[in-house]
Amino acid sequence: MAIILIVAVLAGAAGGLLSWLGGSAVANAILTGAGSFAGTVILLLAIGYFLVGEKP
Repeated sequence: MAIILIVAVLAGAAGGLLSWLGGSAVANAILTGAGSFAGTVILLLAIGYFLVGEKP
């Protein structure tokens, strides 16, 4: 779980930073980073459940 959150924070920060450097407003860059974070968490949790074979 901790690895998933670390990877998701890095992906969210990278997404927000790249969006901000691309010319988006700060608020839009924050929303982009949050979307990247949420998408990464959902994807990695789904992969983890698939590999372990547990049902939520």
